[in-house]
Amino acid sequence: MQIWSTNSGWFQIFRYQGEQFVNIQNRKVLDVSGGKDLEGQAVIVHNSHNGKNQKWKVLYTDQAKVATKGVSTTSGFRIGVPFFIVSRLPMKRVAECVGANNMVLKRYVKGRAGQKFIFNEKDKTIRSNYWKNYAMEIQSNGGSSNVRFTSTINSRWW
Repeated sequence: MQIWSTNSGWFQIFRYQGEQFVNIQNRKVLDVSGGKDLEGQAVIVHNSHNGKNQKWKVLYTDQAKVATKGVSTTSGFRIGVPFFIVSRLPMKRVAECVGANNMVLKRYVKGRAGQKFIFNEKDKTIRSNYWKNYAMEIQSNGGSSNVRFTSTINSRWW
């Protein structure tokens, strides 16, 4: 386990394990709220129960054909290659960063930049590929279930 301390609290470190994004700090996982496969449904963190609403697939974009900087040895993410976070629920919706803030479930729309993410190897964050200065975090230093994107980088997904 790795946890880094900062003035604002603890970094939240996640690992993509098979089909789940697991927070090492509190063992909570990315979850589609209420298990509802609906357009605009919130993506949150919740205690793991291994339900389909907690299962995801990392799907790299067609841009993966360009040269990459390799694969992160700590996270397994391809470095510098945009990807989608695809729900394993029946409609296969994707996670989307809405308005550089909250994360919700949406149907895939070609060219919608808020649906693409990128792993930053240097600071171990998952960033919006559209709002490049915004990283995914759990609100209130991990004390909330809300997953959002913010320019205050205090989250690590590993």
